[in-house]
Amino acid sequence: MPKTRFSIHNRIRSGSDFERVYALKCKGADGVLLMFVARNAFNTTRIGLSVSKKHGGAVDRNRLKRWLREAFRLECHQYPKGVDLIAIPLAADRASLDAYRKSLTGLVKRLSRRLDQTNQQAELPS
Repeated sequence: MPKTRFSIHNRIRSGSDFERVYALKCKGADGVLLMFVARNAFNTTRIGLSVSKKHGGAVDRNRLKRWLREAFRLECHQYPKGVDLIAIPLAADRASLDAYRKSLTGLVKRLSRRLDQTNQQAELPS
């Protein structure tokens, strides 16, 4: 497994980037995470996290975010380049590092295929 860091270049931080990813409406869920995906203009995969207050206080939400960042860091070498991801945890009782790793990997594969299909359909002449 290659050594990876979770740097500032791997984060979606601006509200306009979040809105752009949400507006594309390419989303999927598996019971653990809800994920939105969109292409970006960079040669890197970035992730944004949205953890609501329904998951508990700040300590609980920050723990979920740490697990999501670590799951992304461990698995990002197999994700396609040039993609923005927004991950939203659905069930705090199913939350664990292993569950997030499996969920991220499965959803990214499924949604990147869907994103490629929509891009191919957009390129076809009418």
